[in-house]
Amino acid sequence: MLKVENVHFSYGDRTVLRGVSLDVEPGEVRVILGPNGSGKSTLLRIVAGILRPDRGRVVIDGEDVTDRPPEDRRVGYVPQHPTLFPHLTVKDNITYSLRNGRGDPDQLDELVEMLELGEHLDRRPDELSGGYQSRVALARALFSDPRVLLLDEPLSDVDLAAKRDLVKRFRRALRRSDAPALYVTHDPWEAERVGDSYTVLLDGRSVDADTVDEALERLRRGAPVGEGS
Repeated sequence: MLKVENVHFSYGDRTVLRGVSLDVEPGEVRVILGPNGSGKSTLLRIVAGILRPDRGRVVIDGEDVTDRPPEDRRVGYVPQHPTLFPHLTVKDNITYSLRNGRGDPDQLDELVEMLELGEHLDRRPDELSGGYQSRVALARALFSDPRVLLLDEPLSDVDLAAKRDLVKRFRRALRRSDAPALYVTHDPWEAERVGDSYTVLLDGRSVDADTVDEALERLRRGAPVGEGS
């Protein structure tokens, strides 16, 4: 389970997060929605260990990891623009975590089949479209046997026609993983099809929503937590 408890964060004198809290169960995909600058990516970087909160804590499987470096958290991170190793093949990118003693080689065939990467294993990332690079980034994150998955607008570089197929594949892959997942997107259509639950970030605060429509209504009104009903 992933717990974010009362997290505050500022960049200098600009406060971004003001007491954000959320829980994500194993196998659950919680979609994070919010306007630009609301702290969605910042929240993911705090969970990943790239940033340290000013206050609050991050708990994974009952363990407080707030002060732990990224390499000790076992977090799979898929950034908005895939950061694949350009000199490695697709296969070597996916299995890169083996160099650090993480990952199960027996998973490779299943991931490759699920994400339809079989014909691309010997290619380099610059030979792939944005959609296929996103598939490789997700496969790499899943292969590393993560305790938590973080996806920051993973399909933002993908055209609409390709996205319709990729959302189904991403959803299927995330469901097969038992790791709790945070998934950031601006696209309500994507959010509805990939998410189990929703959190809206507004004015640095978080509020949970049961449906995409409820989340969008919160965004439309722009009401921080505790204002309105």
